[in-house]
Amino acid sequence: MLSTIASQLLYPKAIVLLLTALLVFGWAGFFCTSLTKRYGSKSVKPYVFYITYTLGLSVWIMSNAYFHTGFLVEFGEQAAVTMAIVANLSALVAFASAYQFTVTIKSHYAHAKPHLIQNSIVLITIALCLIWNLIPGYTVRGAIISGPSQFILDFGEYTQPFFLGLTTLVFFTFINLFSIRSSASRIRRTRINYMIMGMTIFMCSTAVIQLGFTYFFQDFSLTWLPPALSVSEMLFMGYAILASRFYSFRYMLSLSLTAAITAGVYTLCLYTLNQYVAMSFSTILLFTIFIGSTWSISYCKIKLMTNRLFYGSFLSPIDKIVRLETLFQESPKKAIARLASYLGVPSDKLRLLDDYQGANQYRSYFEMHSSPLVIDELEDTVEQSSEAGLYELLRNMNNSDSALVLPLYESKNKLSHVLVSSHKVANVNFSYEELKAISRVLKKAQVHINHEQKLRQAQALANSIAHEMRNPLAQVQYEFECLKQKLEEPATPNSLMPHVEQGQLAINRGRQLIDIILREVNSSSLDQEPVEPVSIKSAIENAVAQYGFENTAEANKVNLQLNHDFVAKINETLFNFVIFNILRNAVYYFDSFPNSKIDIRTEYNDYENQIVIRDTGPGIPDDLINRIFDDFFSHNKSGGSGLGLGYCQRVMKSFGGSIRCQSQLDSYTEFTLVFPVSNITAQPQPSEPAKHKAAEKKDELYALTQPKKALDSPNLILVVDDKEVQRALVKLYLQQLGYDVVLANNGKVAIEIIQNNPIDLVFMDIQMPVMDGFEAASIIKQSYPTIPIIALSGESGEQDIIRMSELMDGRLSKPTTKTALQRVLQSSLSAKETA
Repeated sequence: MLSTIASQLLYPKAIVLLLTALLVFGWAGFFCTSLTKRYGSKSVKPYVFYITYTLGLSVWIMSNAYFHTGFLVEFGEQAAVTMAIVANLSALVAFASAYQFTVTIKSHYAHAKPHLIQNSIVLITIALCLIWNLIPGYTVRGAIISGPSQFILDFGEYTQPFFLGLTTLVFFTFINLFSIRSSASRIRRTRINYMIMGMTIFMCSTAVIQLGFTYFFQDFSLTWLPPALSVSEMLFMGYAILASRFYSFRYMLSLSLTAAITAGVYTLCLYTLNQYVAMSFSTILLFTIFIGSTWSISYCKIKLMTNRLFYGSFLSPIDKIVRLETLFQESPKKAIARLASYLGVPSDKLRLLDDYQGANQYRSYFEMHSSPLVIDELEDTVEQSSEAGLYELLRNMNNSDSALVLPLYESKNKLSHVLVSSHKVANVNFSYEELKAISRVLKKAQVHINHEQKLRQAQALANSIAHEMRNPLAQVQYEFECLKQKLEEPATPNSLMPHVEQGQLAINRGRQLIDIILREVNSSSLDQEPVEPVSIKSAIENAVAQYGFENTAEANKVNLQLNHDFVAKINETLFNFVIFNILRNAVYYFDSFPNSKIDIRTEYNDYENQIVIRDTGPGIPDDLINRIFDDFFSHNKSGGSGLGLGYCQRVMKSFGGSIRCQSQLDSYTEFTLVFPVSNITAQPQPSEPAKHKAAEKKDELYALTQPKKALDSPNLILVVDDKEVQRALVKLYLQQLGYDVVLANNGKVAIEIIQNNPIDLVFMDIQMPVMDGFEAASIIKQSYPTIPIIALSGESGEQDIIRMSELMDGRLSKPTTKTALQRVLQSSLSAKETA
């Protein structure tokens, strides 16, 4: 029995069509299973018309396969007519289901329904096509059979209206797809493009062959082709529905053409060989070996030509991306810029971030998922998922204008960096081949990226030490100069002692800064540091007393309101570092905001004890408040490592507490140190905290608005620096050299002084609040091009030095010396007089 059935089916066209039908039917099962596993059983319901469309195709293919089997001859004309009607009805079910599926996705994507007239036409068309096929003789009247695949159908008078009805369904199906495409998101447009491509291949082949060849020309030799081609439609449609990222059409066409040409070359070689050599088994084996050993070479050579055709270059953008590994070794920054150009992304919108720059907000997601985050995919997934974390990720990406976040792992599940990109300039989504190529090259370049990060951290640490130590050194140098000047004159020990004490305070402050910076970068666990119960009131008083203020005026701006004392288990050295960091950030702005002050108070409730440190300085913008505890982040404060507050956060966690910040721009910044409530008893503390000794300076802080009549020296020098000790040191040297001096604490004040006074030369610091030295120098040179500007700065970065040479007339490092100042003054002022 089975052998009889098999003998009737063993025809090439029948086998192709039956395998195609089984493939389509199996695809329907796989599709339902995939949806159920991914989104649950309820997710199948919206795709019911796609499933009936697929099943209709399967029946249509099998009914067409019947005409290419031995059963066609065995069962005769009536069975052939019946199978032809079955083919028509299954095609009607498929086309009607395809239309209704596009109605469903239009309702889902565009929240719109087809017009009533369109629905009415479709319903009437389906009803008429059904009736014409159910009434005998209307569409198929008979069949002339000569053998398998050799037949002619006798069409009825309603065959042409039936085909026109199917064409109407196809037309409205495309209308729905194109209407969705115009209003859909990028990923949905791609998805719909694939659907359109699949339907176009299938429906056009059906229309041309079934309608043209069979109905008009009575040629039934190609009736097997449209059913066979329906696989392509099924694959395109299914790929569009199930996939969330897609290969670009250009890439697929390039690969397909390359493979087709390569195969064609070998086919031609085989055909030519067959003309001259008998095709024995050994010959075929040798030719097969030849193909296997040369295919990759031939494919690569032909791919260069197809790349030239599709991309205008022998290398496609994907090939160029893969070759970036060498450039990453030279400079990750340059490699990222080149990658941006290959992807069509603005160069400043493609960034490689580590934890300290914002990668930490994606850490929890990428510890569980290794696939890149693409915002279009995420939007699509959020609609079908109730996972709360996805909404937060989507919000973060929207807020930061990020279209792509791609993870880089240092080791298994240990996130090292993320590559963040905005949308492409062309407003198209990232293709799958691009994502794969980026992941591949970044994985290979990981070691170079990590090396660059460590180098950047080392540079930040070096800059921090250099920047922070300049002021204590300048203070010591200033006090030595004052002592030297007084020793040349009759002086009492009492007049010398304040300078000695100030020098000692500067040395202590330098030691504190070194300790803080080394603690910040120390990789040892803070949890292992010894702690003991301490009175917080005493701890705060000792910390403030030990802090190295530059003068008593600064110290007097700190107001303690320690009405609530409590005991906390802390390491007092680490606690002092936390207080020092917060004080250092606030004191930094004292010169720029002379009315600012610092209030430190203690508070409590039933659940926690608090230390609140509030300064009335510049405040922090709302969009940056969440980043201030990130390592290497610094706002409006140049030269530091950006490690301080991140270090404070780690210290407070080791105490079992926390630190938080509130701020209002141009008003205040408030840090709250939170400690758990406990019943522990403090160790005995000294009755009085150590006294903070600071001698008042006899110099004026700065002269911002002196009358012109007091500034009648032919050589009036303006010194601009945000640090008082730096201004005082340079002023002392200049006065010893016989020059009159006016001081300013930022670039904005400097410009106001120049507008109202005959300044002959400017010594300009670079990094200052309110207005930095670069901006001030640029403005001054526009209005007063003859005034020499000498950079007086500790900056040593390549870009800073280049800008100094472009904007200024010279450069001195600080703390400077009297000899260096004299040499620069002589050359600059003499050059000015000559000009």
